[in-house]
Amino acid sequence: MPEAEEIMLEPDFIEYDADVEDVAEEFSGTENTLIVKKDDEAIGEIHENSMLKVLIPEERLDEEKVVGLLGLSFDSSYTPEKAEDLMNKHEVKVKPEDDLGEVAFLMHREEIRSVPVMEDGEVVGVVHEDTMMDYL
Repeated sequence: MPEAEEIMLEPDFIEYDADVEDVAEEFSGTENTLIVKKDDEAIGEIHENSMLKVLIPEERLDEEKVVGLLGLSFDSSYTPEKAEDLMNKHEVKVKPEDDLGEVAFLMHREEIRSVPVMEDGEVVGVVHEDTMMDYL
């Protein structure tokens, strides 16, 4: 089984406080995932399908999802203004030498579509589910 570094791609980054318009612009020419950074640390990811939230008319939003079952908090990702409002947060990161089977397991378990590849505290690549499918 190959290692993560054998199929990782160059990461595309965006800052957590970038405007939604900047996020949309950044997607042109990228794979389908942006790694969100804050203070040089990867804190999440944005997928192309996350941009659909920008287009949903307010009257079509499911109040239970937006406000929550108990009505105690508002999910700001349904009124996205910044990159952090669109991102999926996760703590999963892998190393270049990690076995692809382990990477697949982590992505499946965490229900994520990509994972940053870290080396010496830096993001050196990203493994996308599409790239893993190409490998298969």
